[in-house]
Amino acid sequence: MPVEKRVKVDSSDVCSYYLHGSTVIFGKLIKSRIGSSLKTICY
Repeated sequence: MPVEKRVKVDSSDVCSYYLHGSTVIFGKLIKSRIGSSLKTICY
């Protein structure tokens, strides 16, 4: 039983870690795209 629980916790941690990393990267990409689009609109 403890081994199964450990595996479940590890898998959930990995999933949350990857989700957090992907959201951070996605947010940076969106911010950079918005900044570039604003520059083109302003100038």
